[in-house]
Amino acid sequence: MTELPRPRADLTGFGAYRTQQQAADVRVQANEWAEPNPAARWLTTDELRDVLLNRYPSGQAAAALRQALASEYGVGADQIILGNGSNELLLSTFLVFGGAGRTTLLFQPTYSMHARLAVIAGGTVAEELVGLPYELGVDQALAAVRRAQPAIVAITSPNNPTGNSVPGEVTLAIARAYPQMLVLHDEAYADFAGTTLVPELADHPNIVVSKTFSKVRAAAGLRLGILIAHPDLAELYRAAQLPYSVSAITLAVGLKMVRADDQIGARVERCRVERERIAAALATVPAVTAFPSVTNFILVRVHDGDSAAVHARFLAEGVLIRDISMWPGCAGCVRISVGTREENDRIIAAIDRVFDRAVA
Repeated sequence: MTELPRPRADLTGFGAYRTQQQAADVRVQANEWAEPNPAARWLTTDELRDVLLNRYPSGQAAAALRQALASEYGVGADQIILGNGSNELLLSTFLVFGGAGRTTLLFQPTYSMHARLAVIAGGTVAEELVGLPYELGVDQALAAVRRAQPAIVAITSPNNPTGNSVPGEVTLAIARAYPQMLVLHDEAYADFAGTTLVPELADHPNIVVSKTFSKVRAAAGLRLGILIAHPDLAELYRAAQLPYSVSAITLAVGLKMVRADDQIGARVERCRVERERIAAALATVPAVTAFPSVTNFILVRVHDGDSAAVHARFLAEGVLIRDISMWPGCAGCVRISVGTREENDRIIAAIDRVFDRAVA
């Protein structure tokens, strides 16, 4: 047998990132915005003709998008870094400020890619278990930092998979106590909650804030991420970033979205209404606990721990949810994203049958 090259020891047995991808009528496993958002809504035929695929993406186009985003967030254009999805920018964070001999502190359960990307970058991960309900306070956070002595602390707010916000004071307290430590504040879902720490960056230059077009901007397929940082830190990111990582079409669509998308507020409100409908249905099920959420998903703990069976029963009803029981601190848990109103009707009807309750 031919012996193949071996990866680094810490990547031996490292599997590919996968979400459940079974066929289903209602797909609410990935926290996407469910209503269609076609590219044709944003670029006319004439505008498409101006996007030249034989050329590398235009620096002017990237600059225009950075300036539009800077105006929206009230920061300088030199503080904006664009990436091929927020995960590219998260990986850059762990490459630049983490890596060999450096530790990233995570508060579990939280976004699974943070740990994965920290390890890919060559670093190690320290985990503080917050558990469920997910209630992270300043004292616990600072005590964990003292124990771990990390180079990076990552906080997701609102948190995935729990759906609730972490008080901004937690991130700020860490940043104040450890001014030479990088504090990553992941705001992928912040628009649903109406919260942000971007205004605090001027006084806390060791905080970097990541954002995405994949959630409330309804553009997961666009693959466009944003990171906001102190100008000097932003230059470090740009120095380490692969050239032309954001495509010409992505830049063109992204700019139109920032300039012309007037639906964000309406999406947030529709999400709230639909999330509350699903939460109300789950609240009538004695067999589960549905945790309060301010996002476009709900975390559900199955009391008997058999999340796989619940996942399978939903799938039999044509509804694909996500079994996250293997995530730290999430034993027996599933996560349900908010769909369209019609999809949510299917979810609510499925809840009665999945948990053996007759529909009135």
